Amino acid sequence: MNYGLDAYNTTAYNTTSADALGGIMAGFGIGLIFFYIIVIAAAIVELVALYKMFKKAGRQGYESLIPGHNEFVLFELAGINPIWVLGLVFGSVIAIIPVLGWIAYPAFLIFLNIWLNIRLAKTFGKETGFGVLMAFFPFVMYPILAFGTASYTAPAKVVNKPGEDK
Repeated sequence: MNYGLDAYNTTAYNTTSADALGGIMAGFGIGLIFFYIIVIAAAIVELVALYKMFKKAGRQGYESLIPGHNEFVLFELAGINPIWVLGLVFGSVIAIIPVLGWIAYPAFLIFLNIWLNIRLAKTFGKETGFGVLMAFFPFVMYPILAFGTASYTAPAKVVNKPGEDK
């Protein structure tokens, strides 16, 4: 038996592209986990804020937790005819039309989101800019509205189309 240096393999460890790819994928996976944690936390904050907003507006808080129904209630609180919610459902049928549907439906969703949030902000005594921020950053602006000093004032009339509320 030879216990000298020649008994051990002295070749250097060669890294391969598979090793590098494994490290990249592990880093991507960890980053994705952190992203999901942040998204879930933001969703929980937004749900709690919606619950508080509904209570502030005189509705039952649990209504904010019922999918679909909470959209109808938000439209009612904003003073917009809730029939617009059906545009969300039937608009998805238009989305299957190549090119036209792919542009029209997302544009409709963005328009409806901004309009709803501006009207909602106004019913809580806030300005148009606050409503626009609510549309793009609900996880920040909804808690400000819900836990701040803003109070709900029911809209004078229900509007059926944009621009009627002027």
